[in-house]
Amino acid sequence: MPPLPSRRAPSGDGGHIDQPYRLPLRGRSAERKIEKMRYWDALLGSAALAMIAAPAAADQPMVLLRGLSDDAVFQRGKAIEIGGQTVAGSEVTVDLAGVARRTRTNADGTWNVTLPAREAATGLDLTVSSNGTSTVLRSISVGDVILCSGQSNMEFPMAKTALIDRERDLEIDHSLRLLNVPRASARVPLSQFEKPPVWKKTHGNSADFSAVCMLAGREIARTRKVTVGLIAASYGGTPIEAWMSRDELDRAGGMDEEVAVLDLYRRDPAAAGTAHNARLDELWQNVPAINGKPGRSRVGYANLYNAMLAPLATMPLAGAIWYQGEANAGARDGREDYAGKLATLIAGLRTRHGAGLPVVVVQIAPFGALSPAPREDASAEIREAQRLVSEADPLAELVVTTDVGERFDIHPPLKKPVGERAAAALDRIAGIAGAPAGSPRAVGARRVGKTVQVTVAGGTGDLFTAGGTRPAPIALCRTDRDIACISADASLQDGVISVAVPDDFQPDKVRYCWASAPICNVFDRAQLPLGPFELPVARE
Repeated sequence: MPPLPSRRAPSGDGGHIDQPYRLPLRGRSAERKIEKMRYWDALLGSAALAMIAAPAAADQPMVLLRGLSDDAVFQRGKAIEIGGQTVAGSEVTVDLAGVARRTRTNADGTWNVTLPAREAATGLDLTVSSNGTSTVLRSISVGDVILCSGQSNMEFPMAKTALIDRERDLEIDHSLRLLNVPRASARVPLSQFEKPPVWKKTHGNSADFSAVCMLAGREIARTRKVTVGLIAASYGGTPIEAWMSRDELDRAGGMDEEVAVLDLYRRDPAAAGTAHNARLDELWQNVPAINGKPGRSRVGYANLYNAMLAPLATMPLAGAIWYQGEANAGARDGREDYAGKLATLIAGLRTRHGAGLPVVVVQIAPFGALSPAPREDASAEIREAQRLVSEADPLAELVVTTDVGERFDIHPPLKKPVGERAAAALDRIAGIAGAPAGSPRAVGARRVGKTVQVTVAGGTGDLFTAGGTRPAPIALCRTDRDIACISADASLQDGVISVAVPDDFQPDKVRYCWASAPICNVFDRAQLPLGPFELPVARE
């Protein structure tokens, strides 16, 4: 089904946004039919057709895959894969700084060569020759390549960050290269981007690039002394399911019907639309849009993976930073549900980009109304899922953001600490000497007399409470009362939080910072916050 036409309208930031064209029909039912049509098109993907290679014409020019262009960065220490498409049956020669490989194209014109791994280098030329013509790419580097993905807080651009005037040196940072993947969705995995991005140097190109990604990249370049290639692939207001492949959705479980729709679409697109048209009302969900107001998600299961991540498949990376979760909190996903999907997504990244890939998960920032008393909270559930997945994975780390949020803005502009913490986490996983410690973390809780003792490890030690007050907010919970929780007094000494237990209460869980917009006050000597947690209470 072709997409409905759009009109351009002013956005809140002075740019433009696409809005659905309103047909001159009367009545809410007519508008609802239009919404259903648009949603179904989005659920299965954008109107863009899959770029499945067709036999190449005799005069087809050389097309290079994976955004390969001038200023590209290849991962050091890993075999370099280069692919493309040209005339079927042609011989192709690829030469990178004097090291060459030859191959012949397949029947559909596609080809792929593998060059040997290299150490860090800059200023290389890459030449691809076939049919008497050559494509020469200049200023190629070998260094560390980092993928940054997620929703709007990862998409949040440098131009909107706080303290932007202090970051002007990024504009002339010769150690960074940027690849900004355009927003797109597709019904099936693509081998090439619908609108292929090109690598760029920072000068004049940083304003619209992901702030978290760029600020992390600068720190990585500083500590590792190599060129860093940053790939930003983000889309505001999107759930984690949109970034997972069809096979990852299947492995995560609980989405059999959605996976069946994806499979049906491959066989019969019209039947796929008919099969679920009756359920479309149930599938709408409010999600945080890029402007902080509720928005409608117009992407579906696997669609962003298909269009924005699949074209990067098999590209070696030095690490990945994942900043997403607000949309799933808005959908009221439980921690087990989100944790299973997040762990599966991380496993998929390693399948495609390297078994030992370091992955950093950025915890969603505080946003929303203050809570006068302990209660269940969807955002807290997502943060706990992010904590549990990160702590269970020896090659993953969590970036805590409780001290850099803005409860009136779901997109806090203070991104510098987030980027720097993400870079330090990647350095720690990679074993880079001198990497600073991460945030302190709670590692266990046990009942001792009339208290619950919470042990805190990691960080730089010397825990303190901001303002000299007691650790807060702390809650004790008992699941035999349908997770009834009460506020509790606590004290802090020698890295242990001691929580007082009322005489008539038998807690089996302890929580810290469990709210949409918690005001948390425990920090370590490096001013890093203790992250939110829920821990079971072990008996004496």
